[in-house]
Amino acid sequence: MKRSQVAIEFLVTYGWAILIVMIAIGALASFGILNPSKYLADKCIFGNNFQCTDYQITTSQADIIIVNGLGQKVYSPNVTLTDTGAACATSIPGDGEWPADTRMNITCDVTSLKFIQKDKAKVKVTLNYLRSKNGFTQVALGELYATVQ
Repeated sequence: MKRSQVAIEFLVTYGWAILIVMIAIGALASFGILNPSKYLADKCIFGNNFQCTDYQITTSQADIIIVNGLGQKVYSPNVTLTDTGAACATSIPGDGEWPADTRMNITCDVTSLKFIQKDKAKVKVTLNYLRSKNGFTQVALGELYATVQ
């Protein structure tokens, strides 16, 4: 009888200890202390042929500056946000031609995404372009992960 009583007391004691530790971890997680995303750095990734040089996300718009590193002129660049399908306004020199090693300013309306200020936001970006005026559409995928201003 004594052995079974010792075993039950052992299990109950450590059961309470494990329960207390689980409650403490749950409390830390609910206060956001264990949220690893707030410790991740802001980044803008856009593949090898295009370089994202500057970016900013606010509660109403996302601004991205991309440099054409393809080594040749591309035509009719068109940018959309993958998650929402919303079109973005692009600003490049010339009429629909994006010369090599020049930058393109992109402004996207993100009010429908309802970003919260000072939270991290992740936006997937799709860049469609032509390598020649009558060529096939090429696609470059990018991702923007930044703190909402």
